[in-house]
Parts: sequence; C-alpha cells; structure tokens
Amino acid sequence: MTALIASLVEAYGELRVNGLRILLALLGVAFSVFTLTATLGAGGMLGAAIQQSNEASNGRPAIVTVQASDTTSSTRAERDAAVAETFDVMGIEQRSRRASLPIGIQTLQGVMSMQITAVDPAYAEMYRVRPDAGRWLADSDQDRLAPAIVVNQTAYATMGRPDLGSEAVDLYGGEAHSTAIVIGVVPDSQGPYPMAYTAVGSAAELPGIDESAFSSQEYLAWIPPEMTEQISNALTTRLSSTPTGTYNVYSNYWPGSDDPFRILSTALIAIAAVILILGAMGLLNIALVTVRYRVREIGIRRSYGATGGRIFFGVLMESVVATVIAGIVGVLGAVALVRSPMVLDYFKGVGLVDLPPFPASAVITGLVAATAVGILAGALPALIATRIKVIDAIRS
Repeated sequence: MTALIASLVEAYGELRVNGLRILLALLGVAFSVFTLTATLGAGGMLGAAIQQSNEASNGRPAIVTVQASDTTSSTRAERDAAVAETFDVMGIEQRSRRASLPIGIQTLQGVMSMQITAVDPAYAEMYRVRPDAGRWLADSDQDRLAPAIVVNQTAYATMGRPDLGSEAVDLYGGEAHSTAIVIGVVPDSQGPYPMAYTAVGSAAELPGIDESAFSSQEYLAWIPPEMTEQISNALTTRLSSTPTGTYNVYSNYWPGSDDPFRILSTALIAIAAVILILGAMGLLNIALVTVRYRVREIGIRRSYGATGGRIFFGVLMESVVATVIAGIVGVLGAVALVRSPMVLDYFKGVGLVDLPPFPASAVITGLVAATAVGILAGALPALIATRIKVIDAIRS
C-alpha cells in the first residue's frame, strides 16, 4: 500500500513538472470522456423518455385488458362485480376500469364536444399520468353528484382556465345539463386535442349518459410482464364460466419487446468507442514525446538503484493519474450538461414523465474509459523507459 501511495504521489509530482507539456493531451482526454459520458447519459435518458411516452399511450408493461363482447345479458354493475371478483381471486391489485364517453363542455367559444374517459384512480400510475396543476382523481371522487374532472392543457385553456377545485363548469348531453368541478390539469400526452378524465363511479351523473354508454367499458390490470401469458389464459378460463357475458382478454406486451432501444444503445457504444480511441491516440503521442525528453532523468534514477519495474510503474501511473483527473472533469461536465434545464425541457417535450437519475452506468463507463486510456497510452512509453541504458542516458 505504501509503495502504491508513493507511486501516486510521485506521478502527481511529475504531472506538475510536465503540466504544460501534457495539458493539451489531457484536454483531449477530458473532452473525449465528456462526450462519451454525455452521449451515454443523454442516450439513456432519451430512451427513458421514448419508453415513458410509449407507456403514456399504451400503458406500462404489462397491461392486460378485459372487454365484454356481449353486454345484453347483464348490467354494468354485474359485469363490474364479476371481473372484480376474478381479479381478487387472482391477487391482481393494480387495476382500473376505463370507458370513453361523449360529452359537451362549455368553453369560451361555446359548447364543445369531446370524449371524457372514465377511470379509477390507479389508472394514473398504470399510464404515467402526472398532473401539471391540481390533483388526480381519488377514491373520494367516485360518488360525487357534481363529478370531478381532470382535463389536459388544451381543454383547460379552451375552457378559460377555471379555478381548480372550486369553480364549476357546465356539461351538456343531449337535452340534459349538469355541472362538474375541474380538479387537475395534465399534459397533452395524446397531442393538442381537448380531453378529460373522470371517476367511473360518478360517470353516471354526467348528462346524457345511460347504461348503453358503458357497453364498451374495459377492465385493465397491471401485472408482471413475465406472467402475461399465464395470467391472460387464467383470466380467459375463469371469466368464461361467468353468466355475465363473453369476455375478450388481450395485453400490450410481447416477449422480446422489453428492450426496444437495443439498436440505439449499440450505435451509442460504437460512437463512444471511436471517441475513446481518438483520445487514447492523442495522449499516446504526447506520452512518447515526454519520455524522450526524460531520458537523462530516467538514467540517473536507474543509476541510483531504481528497478525496471519501478520505472515502468512510475511512468504508467503518471499517465493513469492524469487521465483519471481528466476523466473526473469530463464526467462532471457531462452530468452538468445533461441535467441542465434546457436539456431536461427537451426530454420532457419528447415524453419524459418521471425524471430518472443520471445513468450511473454512464458515469462508471466514463471513469473506466479514462482509466483504460491512461493504461493504454502509458504502457508503451513505460516499456520504452525500462529499456533505456544507464550509460547512454547519462551521456545524452
């Protein structure tokens, strides 16, 4: 341990002496590590943004959907009870109902027709719905006479931005009329089209909505992806024996679809490898020149008893210490860039809902790459230094 610490201190001292000589090479290494780390980090966050955008549209893996194809022989309450009992028996806790219902809503330009989606509170987690303002639906919103609704940004602006949680808005359905309370605002995840959500339990209070409007209601279950086929088959079997109708079961998950960004990852790794090689070549050239200028110094050290191994390790550690310092600078710069507000706003624009941490793998890769560059660029000069003859070195 003492020898290692002594070598590190000696390497750092040599770097201070030859600082100007290797400064440009270290800047090149720092920039290479910065580019490598930023590319991998931004690529990882971009992949997360694309995946989250896809999950906002299609649901997290895996969402199993149950839909009744024959609703004439039962009521909605009976179908709800049958599916809920089946979910309970199978231990499925993350679940939601979903029904798209037509509604007319009062806006600044008059009454506008749009679809309002009736869901349960768990729907937000299953489809990555995060309010920008206000709150999402809660269990307490299920039986309200004045339904609570959550609208997207486009609908909210069209309605004149009513006060959340207090100001009533007018709803219309045919000749019927009622009011609702806007409690939250969500992003325009499906595009700049007005849309809204309400609780399934209070959806019957919407004007113009009757039993037939729920004929296409779906039942959603969020399950582990690896159990998709097993649970789908079990649901089909269990629901086939219920007297409430015929049910179709399908999912949004296909085996092998859990890594849709493999091509992107491969391309980023290839780019990073090229950047790494260029950085190593630049440092190697500077290191070779530096050893030629230090021939006399190395010869004197050999004459005082320094072994070939000590000379090799000392020269090698100079390169490693230099590149590790440059790598730390490059990694810190990459983290600062990728986490900057401008870059994060871009990721949010392409669908990032839950902000992930900077990928630790990118940081580790950057530091390992910097160390590897130091070893590769320092090995050849260190080998040349051990072959310098003492007499020739002193005479030079």
